Parts: sequence; C-alpha cells; structure tokens
Amino acid sequence: MHYLVTGATGFVGGRLTRMILARGTAVTALARPSDRARALRRLGVRVVHGDLGTGQGLAEALRGADRVIHLAAVVKARLAADYWTVNRDGTARLVRALAACPSPPRLVLCSSLAAGGPASPYGAAPVSVYGASKLAGEQAARALAGRVPTVILRPGIVYGPGEPALLPALLPMIRLGLAVKAGLGPRRYCLVYVDDLCAALLAAAGHGRTVEPGDPRAGLYPISDGAVYHWRDICRAVARAAGRRDPLMVPLPMPAVYAAAALAELAGAAWGRVPALNRDKAREMRCADWTCVPDDAVRDLGFGATVRPAQGFAAALGAR
Repeated sequence: MHYLVTGATGFVGGRLTRMILARGTAVTALARPSDRARALRRLGVRVVHGDLGTGQGLAEALRGADRVIHLAAVVKARLAADYWTVNRDGTARLVRALAACPSPPRLVLCSSLAAGGPASPYGAAPVSVYGASKLAGEQAARALAGRVPTVILRPGIVYGPGEPALLPALLPMIRLGLAVKAGLGPRRYCLVYVDDLCAALLAAAGHGRTVEPGDPRAGLYPISDGAVYHWRDICRAVARAAGRRDPLMVPLPMPAVYAAAALAELAGAAWGRVPALNRDKAREMRCADWTCVPDDAVRDLGFGATVRPAQGFAAALGAR
C-alpha cells in the first residue's frame, strides 16, 4: 500500500503522515519546499515538490499511489480568491488527475462542517467563503466520483498538539482569567482530537461507502467525538488543562465581533499575516450550532473517538 498525502506539512497532515509511517506503509507528500517538507523527507517520506494551485508535481506525486488523502486547504486568507484557488480549483485539479489514471486510487477528501453550514452536517448551505470553497471542492470530487472512488469526511473543530488556531487564541485570555464568547446566546460545537481524525481518514481509505450520484449522504461522514460542547465547556477544559481557574465568560455582541475582526485584519495586513479572527470566521461565529454525530462513521468505518477534551487539551499544552 502506498499513500499520497496532500497537506502533509500541515497540522493534521503531519500527524497523519507519521501515523502511516508507524504502520510501515509508504507515503508520498506533495509539498512546496520548506523546512517541514525537509523534515518529512528525513522521516522517510517521498517528497515531491509541487503545488495543487498550479498542478506542478502532481503527476509525479501520483505515481504508484494506491490511496490519496487530500488535506491541503486554505483555512484563512486575505483575499476570497485564495480560498477558491486551493479549496475548489486545487481539488478539481487533483480529481481530474486521478480520473486520468488507468486505475484511479481511492480518494479521501477531508472537508469541514463549514461546507454544510450550521446545524447541517449533511447539508450544503455554507455561511462563510471558506465553507463555500470547501463545498465547491466536494462538488468537484462528486462530479468525477463515477470514475474516482471517493469518501468525504466533514470534521468539527480539530485540536491537539500543534493546533494553530484555537489554543493560541484562547490561552492569552485564559491566563487573564476570562474568555470572550461571540454573540449573546449559546454557542454549541463538536470536537475531534487530531489522532482520532487521522484514524477516521485511514479507515475511510480502506473501507466504507463511497460517493454515489443521487444520494447526498452516501460516502459523506461527519466526524466528531460524539459529544456537544458549549463554548464555556471548551474554555473551561482548556483552563483546567493549563492549571488555571475557570475563566469568566464575557459575551461580545456580534457587531463588536465583526469590528474586532476587521481591526485584526488591518493589523494583520500591516504585519503581512492573516489573523485567526477575521470577518469570514466571524460569519461562522454568529451561528449558534456547529455540531454533528458520527453515527454513520461508527457504523461504516468502525470509527470510535478515544480522546476527550480533558486529555486532548492536556496533550496539546504539554507539546507546546
């Protein structure tokens, strides 16, 4: 068995690649030149320099692949076009290359609950540009699913060692003894620890239903640990993992959230960065429910989450 992993230099991709290698299985990574790519090569990964945005290196990366796990994505961007270039057009380019293979490998596409929209883990009503671009990537894969056997996973919030958004945003506030909540009403989320998501991706690469025309749920698997967490639950779990007292929750009206996001974007532009809090993320934050149950993944993939937030946040903080 030989895996091609796109996005192998990222948070989830790095963990997944090491998990595959630990099984004694060969891995190819399609990646731009970087320190992380060089680190993967030292681990024994076959690294092909390339870019899904242009298609460079894609044909070489696919050589010998039996399974493809597609993780490469833009999760925050200064320009809306950047989401579409990678999340839609890059996915479409990958799927076309797979379809051109004499015997196309099985494709596992890691999407997001954002593609379905709030409280709609099987839906198609995104509220953010990011979500719309991920849905467009799914649709590109569906268009050629008759040729390329495809499984789509939609995880909730993914956390764990090396996670680049949630903990870096929460920890400074928690050290001050408070946590800001977007909006005045309740906010509910689902979580999945990174290694549990990786296990689900590998399970989907081996079995489970694939996407079928006319059946929007076939081959589509929402992924979480099966629980529903209010924002205060997440903040308290992080605080306790950090050895801090439960933070004071500070609700922030959505107009103030949008204003803060706009200011963060201006500051980020001055430093040449895209902040985790931005106006596109604020569109998701105004929605009250981002939850799902993984029942279909449990039944078809044998998925079972093994890590809960207390353990997972402790592991993430221990690795910092």
